[in-house]
Amino acid sequence: MLHKSVDGILRREFQDAGFDDITIEEIREWSPFHWPLEFADVFEKGGFDVFIGNPPWDMLYANRDDFFIRYDEQFRTYPSEEKDGVMENLLSSPEVAWEWEDYKDSMETQADFFTQGDVYKLQSPVVGGRTMPTKNELSALFLERVFRLSRDGVKVSLLLPGTIFGGVMGKDLRTHLLDHTDVENLIGFENKGIFEAIDDRYRFAVLTFEYGGRTSVLRGIFNQHNMDIVYRIEEEAVTIPREVLLSYSPEGRIFPSITSQMEASVLEKVVDQPSLGEGVEGAWTVDMLTKEFVESTDKDRLQNTPEGADYPVYGGKNIHQFQHDNSLNSDLAGPEYWSKGLQDPPNSAQYRVREKKFNRGHLKRAIYEAFGGPETSKSQVQFVDELLKEHRGHGLEEEDVLLDCDEYRVGIRDVTNSTNERTIIATVLPKDIICLHTINTFKPFDIRPKEGHLSESPLRSPYIRRFTDRELFVATGLLNSIAFDFLMRTKVETHIIKRELLESQLPRLTDGDDWFHYIAERAARLNCYGEEFKEMRERLGGIEAAVEDQERRELQAEIDAAAFHAYGLERRDVKFVLDDFHRVGNPKLMDEMYFGLVLEKYDLLEQKGPLP
Repeated sequence: MLHKSVDGILRREFQDAGFDDITIEEIREWSPFHWPLEFADVFEKGGFDVFIGNPPWDMLYANRDDFFIRYDEQFRTYPSEEKDGVMENLLSSPEVAWEWEDYKDSMETQADFFTQGDVYKLQSPVVGGRTMPTKNELSALFLERVFRLSRDGVKVSLLLPGTIFGGVMGKDLRTHLLDHTDVENLIGFENKGIFEAIDDRYRFAVLTFEYGGRTSVLRGIFNQHNMDIVYRIEEEAVTIPREVLLSYSPEGRIFPSITSQMEASVLEKVVDQPSLGEGVEGAWTVDMLTKEFVESTDKDRLQNTPEGADYPVYGGKNIHQFQHDNSLNSDLAGPEYWSKGLQDPPNSAQYRVREKKFNRGHLKRAIYEAFGGPETSKSQVQFVDELLKEHRGHGLEEEDVLLDCDEYRVGIRDVTNSTNERTIIATVLPKDIICLHTINTFKPFDIRPKEGHLSESPLRSPYIRRFTDRELFVATGLLNSIAFDFLMRTKVETHIIKRELLESQLPRLTDGDDWFHYIAERAARLNCYGEEFKEMRERLGGIEAAVEDQERRELQAEIDAAAFHAYGLERRDVKFVLDDFHRVGNPKLMDEMYFGLVLEKYDLLEQKGPLP
């Protein structure tokens, strides 16, 4: 009778989540695990004292391996294409086909229960103002269940996937961990020969905590390859202050993959700077990264040769640090695509980008909000069109949208890795070119419409530059610095994630700050070569571009050294970062002589300050 009663409680929870037609029989088919019943004697005495476990690492979805193994014991071992054929053959049976559909419906219902119900509250975190859709990872659900089953003083030790500690989906779980438990140890592993059946790139962790209280210092170590660390953790654990954890990833609450106490000490100083996406009064701002052109959906606007084209279309492999083409570096690829200008709309990548910007409505929304639109009952389209007709005789048009490529802007290569020679690859891009989705660009304009602008056609005055010319290059210099790379290597896996970049700390140097002109001038000389930057060289007072290898090497080392000073790092910090920085075979720049040159420049700047 008690089991039936608990099943009834579970049924009511499903109904509260919107599944009005769910039956007790359907629920029992899933064999729900009722902790108070399975461990009645434990709960009668007040609950568990210790949890030790390895919860499943799967996701709650219809998995054909789990289903079709019922009919073919070898199904899991077949190659993917062979599975397709076996699956098709099995589904020719009406009974199997019906059971497959019933299985998929059942899995979807269970997944929706965890997503839509009120029982599990830590699976869909809000990050950057957006609710992240849950993936229904069983390990994450299990960890939340352990939180609910625990009372103050309960000891917990679990083997969990690395996504719990580094993925965006684990944000609320990590926050709860910091706020409601005292974490004793967190040991992160890379699967280098530990579990033979799992990919060697897979990350996982052993988490040990006492429930109740609050974590003021996280003790742990990451990127381990040998289980022996479990027996040495008391001697080798790194302590990371709570304040560093909160500053390191204010939005995602990601835990940094730290391997030494010195690394934690340097990181504590680095994260004391403002994050890139944080508004700082009087400083340049970056509130958005943009992917301008998606090759897979708009390839009809691209051509494979430059004949008759007006500009190249760039991808990530076309740029490098302070390099906007391959004229100085034959290892860089040349453009794969070109396109037409705005005068040829059906064949123009620029025109397609403008169409998308118009449809997304950034300019329209800015006008709507600036002139009281939200206080009316009118839609944005109606309000803005009526307002503009009143002032200039016609509504908003595509020609009113100013393209980002009408100004010089920062581009960052999307595909990267923490074990590359440099993780962050940034450059100032020439005007006119359009970028594929493999380059993230900083939006060069803010939109601030005023009443005097409304009579313009096209409407361009509301577009205000986010960066002065020198700010553009100081930002690029800092992004390309070893100091910033040190920070990003603790976050990046294979791609630049916008949120992680924007919440990463970067000195927001402006005119008047010690290292502003020093870094901006050198970054500009590295970046402003070629005919495409003739205008910018003139805007900067006729600077001379650096094109010789040795001179470029010296300038970049000076930027790296100055960035360390801008971050407030001491010599021992700098030496640690340089000694610890990842080495690659056959480096293009980052050889031992270069690291020595950076330290030499750091010492010189320590003595003389920001030289002219």
